[in-house]
Amino acid sequence: MEFLNLAFSFPSVILSALLFVVVIFWAITLLGFADIDMFESDVDSDVSQASSGSIWHTLGFGDAPLTVSASVLVMTSWLITIYAHKFFASVLGNSIVFYVLGGLLLLISLLVAIPISALLLRPLRRFFASKSASQSSDLLGLECVVATGKVTDSFGQARVKYQGTEQLIEVRAENNEQFSSGDTAVLLEHIKDKHCYIITAKPW
Repeated sequence: MEFLNLAFSFPSVILSALLFVVVIFWAITLLGFADIDMFESDVDSDVSQASSGSIWHTLGFGDAPLTVSASVLVMTSWLITIYAHKFFASVLGNSIVFYVLGGLLLLISLLVAIPISALLLRPLRRFFASKSASQSSDLLGLECVVATGKVTDSFGQARVKYQGTEQLIEVRAENNEQFSSGDTAVLLEHIKDKHCYIITAKPW
């Protein structure tokens, strides 16, 4: 009960709200109505390819998708804030001082959560596609397995094995071809400017 009281009181309530958004997002993603790379624009992708010293890489998040990194960061910050709130409750005081110190506690928790989140993401990086491989023609002709609930001309992801590792890539369907989670398809064409592949049903 005390944990819930802390979670829904300032400053923890701010991160509790963000965590709720994260949970909703992943629920929608599991149903196949969202894409884990949906917030990564082409511009951001080009920047990250051109410079490994980008802010996201500098913070230690590597090649993990923004949605995954942000989700881990929110969860870690939320837990740190709740326990810090409990530990420093007597110091926060009341009235305006409470909100000033609470805001400072929130900021410090976020800063502490960054390196911890990067450390947690490190063993997961191998599950995400290599940018250099997934945005070239190296995968053309390979079989892939659809990972999202559906694939359309503007949405979809699939897993493909390349050089001994399984990669998650962006895929699209043309000519009203129907694909659902678990279906096997063939990578037919690479659309460079959209960083995705056109897939088609296996001819055999």
